[in-house]
Amino acid sequence: MSADNPFEASAEAYGNSPAVDRDASSAEVSARTIELLVQTRPWVRLIGVVTWIMTVLMALGSIVMIGLAAVAGQAEMLIVGPVYFVMAIIYGFLARWLTVYANRINYLSISESVSDPESALEGQKNFWRLAGIITLVVLVLYALIIVLAVAGAAILPMMGR
Repeated sequence: MSADNPFEASAEAYGNSPAVDRDASSAEVSARTIELLVQTRPWVRLIGVVTWIMTVLMALGSIVMIGLAAVAGQAEMLIVGPVYFVMAIIYGFLARWLTVYANRINYLSISESVSDPESALEGQKNFWRLAGIITLVVLVLYALIIVLAVAGAAILPMMGR
């Protein structure tokens, strides 16, 4: 708390402990924390494997669509194919971070080192950061599509006159 402002809340009031308390060298990881992370691993692994499968299927679907567009001359598939390929790349990054998270939990269950939960949680953080960025980008794209659709619906009748 600052001496200049008696109404200012201290860092401790918000649950922030002094930097001395956050020293990793003196920290211990509870057995319950390790147990909870280990119980999470099979589910993370499952979703990671399913995401890898979806990545491969989307990439193959993209190639098929682009091939059909080239052979049959279907312009729609020439647009959708590359979009699916971009989605496959995004799924690949998500699958990668889930796999990293599951592997790091596995290392934790073997070593029970203080740094391993941090490493596992860093993998989880990276997954959720990427998922959040993708979600925001998709929301912006949806908003843009809605605005363009409404504008197009308003303009098209005027063009027909």
